[in-house]
Amino acid sequence: MMEANLVKISDNLDGKLSGKPLRGAILISTGAGGTMDTPLLLKTAERLNDLGFLTLRWNFGFTQSGRAASAGGKREIPEMELAINFLKQQSADTPIILIGKSFGARLSTYIGAERDDISGYVFYGLPLVGAGKNAKVRDWSHLGKLKGKVLFITGEKDKLCPLPNLLAAQKFLTTDFDSTVVNGDHSFKPRGEDRAVERCVEWVKDNF
Repeated sequence: MMEANLVKISDNLDGKLSGKPLRGAILISTGAGGTMDTPLLLKTAERLNDLGFLTLRWNFGFTQSGRAASAGGKREIPEMELAINFLKQQSADTPIILIGKSFGARLSTYIGAERDDISGYVFYGLPLVGAGKNAKVRDWSHLGKLKGKVLFITGEKDKLCPLPNLLAAQKFLTTDFDSTVVNGDHSFKPRGEDRAVERCVEWVKDNF
């Protein structure tokens, strides 16, 4: 396991940088209820470091403040922009890849739709619908603006990413994409986490 260095992205944003940018640089973003040390994300970073990728795991500002995530990620989108730009400063002329869990994946789609410098995306449990009882399906038409390659990894029992809704959202894409369904719920529990990480790592290795 490579040592991760604690870094300051900004005054209120912390991250952990590990690996070397031999093949690319990867930003790994958490879900709304997780941290950069969530086992899924830690395992992902360690495996990718071993393959020659630089990874930056980081925490949204609300993780330290105790606040909830803002509606639509209005506070957190600028934070992710800062994290991407920080990562780019550590790795010149290599592909930039965004890996996000749930909320982090959702914000990656918003940011990617407005940038042309992101080479790839991995969405762990993209939350197509909210967690409320009568939550409406969100508008995913902006997926059509993504330019990098995309991988969706979804738990077969994920109530926030129902498979029929996922198929409908994927129809907006104009770029190359792959989609994998693993065992488990929105967090790939009880038995899907290792397969989710394995699929993510093999896809990144094959494409970058």
